[in-house]
Amino acid sequence: MKKLLVLIESLNPNKKEFLVNFLNKNSGGKFEACLEVFSDLLFEIKTGAVKILINGKDDIANFDLVFVRRSGKYTRFMGAITRYLDFKKVDFIDPAFREIGLSLDKASTSLRLAIANISTPDTYFCFRKGLEKFKTTIIKELGFPMIAKAIRSQRNEAIYVLRSVRDFEKLTGGLNDQLLFQQYVDIEKEFRLLVMGREVVVLERKSKRDYGNLKVEYVDPSEPSVFLKLNEASKQMKDLAVKCTRLLSLDIAGIDICVERETGKTYVFEVNRGPGIVPDPKKSPELKAVADYLKKRLFI
Repeated sequence: MKKLLVLIESLNPNKKEFLVNFLNKNSGGKFEACLEVFSDLLFEIKTGAVKILINGKDDIANFDLVFVRRSGKYTRFMGAITRYLDFKKVDFIDPAFREIGLSLDKASTSLRLAIANISTPDTYFCFRKGLEKFKTTIIKELGFPMIAKAIRSQRNEAIYVLRSVRDFEKLTGGLNDQLLFQQYVDIEKEFRLLVMGREVVVLERKSKRDYGNLKVEYVDPSEPSVFLKLNEASKQMKDLAVKCTRLLSLDIAGIDICVERETGKTYVFEVNRGPGIVPDPKKSPELKAVADYLKKRLFI
């Protein structure tokens, strides 16, 4: 029997359940319709193994057709959801959701990179209304310590390290931001690769992070940026940064890549559209790189 998922913004039993009941009564025994809300979705984002689960159990990819009846405030996430459904070859209504554009928030970006088998920290995301429901699953899967980030944070803002259930509840009870939760990575070294036009043009060594408090800060916030010669990054790392920009359809991006201390494993931490640039050509090669790239684009 075919399975139909009807996805809605919020549950109004007087209207939405009537539709599903009517569909089931008139299916002729050929399909079964199921009604769910966006806040029941849990995004499990692991490299090469992405799932979008309903109530932490049934993957939406197990349905034959997904009918988005109304998305409302969740519309900006539809680009990522439809990318996942396309990847899983699941039909959905309507194709116009592909034209809305893919959000570049951290949750959507992580999903798209993980689908493409880019090595990223294991990540869980759910909508604000679903946090209490999925808290136990997130803690069980990631363990402590774990990292929590506001999905639209920039420049090391709104990043937290959680070491206990108490930390988890303290943070989620006091913030209104949409949060994603990630595997903690013990960083040996971290770099930002500035990519322009499918080429790494600037390599920066990132400052060390301080995980001593709930909110993650830099050890020395006043430390000047340290720029390295491009040949100090391996070809594999540079190719990885360029691949990320290509996957996300970006011409200019700052790719944060770290190396784990014990394993030597490389992770893509962040992909930043419109990355911050040191506004002093005497201290940074970034401004010149931007000028050179724009000139190249104008006179190709």
